[in-house]
Amino acid sequence: METNTLLQIAKDFGSPVYVYNAEKMNSQYKRLTDAFSKVKQLRLNYAAKALSNISVLKLFNSLGAGLDTVSIQEVKLGLTAGFEPSKIIYTPNGVSLEEIETAAKLGVQINIDNLSILEQFGTKHPKVPVCIRINPHVMAGGNSNISVGHIDSKFGISIHQIPHILRIVENTKMNINGIHMHTGSDILDIDVFLYASEILFETAKNFENLEFIDFGSGFKVPYKAGDIETNIEELGTKLTKRFNQFCKEYGKELTLAFEPGKFLVSEAGYFLTKVNVVKQTTSTVFAQVDSG
Repeated sequence: METNTLLQIAKDFGSPVYVYNAEKMNSQYKRLTDAFSKVKQLRLNYAAKALSNISVLKLFNSLGAGLDTVSIQEVKLGLTAGFEPSKIIYTPNGVSLEEIETAAKLGVQINIDNLSILEQFGTKHPKVPVCIRINPHVMAGGNSNISVGHIDSKFGISIHQIPHILRIVENTKMNINGIHMHTGSDILDIDVFLYASEILFETAKNFENLEFIDFGSGFKVPYKAGDIETNIEELGTKLTKRFNQFCKEYGKELTLAFEPGKFLVSEAGYFLTKVNVVKQTTSTVFAQVDSG
């Protein structure tokens, strides 16, 4: 966005003010859809946690995106923004069974990452479609704080606990319609992502009535000029080929889902503040601004 445009916005609306570039969000969304254009059924669920501004949510709804949420508040925000309940996936961590039941009553896609909750929910609501979040035990992401697929992560059900999952599903006769993973954020190495995907494909073979496989997201985005980023186009080519092959093996067309957040919005935001005063100390110069 041009500097003159930003300055005019600050003049017209005052400061501090947040400014979001819809054209950039649109182009990033299109970049992903183009990269996976050879997948017959693609669903991009925008991760509300990245930026929950209501106008931004409405924009992605207008583009045809679904919505990835982690709390009942985000679910309700998505509904307010106009998303159909069926296009919202709800992936909580550590919330009560009652909150999950509240979300289910609203008609959103439930995604469970806890054996205990899976059994409780399946026992009480065996007909409600449920996605299962798997921890593939793949260390991926820019650092340990944003890598959520490793063995010590609190997120997901361990791949080593697949027999427990199958026992619960068999005992409750619950309806498993999706498999999900999220390995971390700022993933640069495509091969690591593809390796984790193979684990997800193997897991999916245990379930007969899947509708979708959700590969999470975590693509690395540039934070400044010259930064390296995930090669989405290469990932699209390689994962599309493998996904289409798996659908043939599975015997039906599945939906390939992603949950991009930062990838869609991190390069589209500006925060405009005004310098109130410049303060010189004996060793440092401070620019003190009106944003707190």
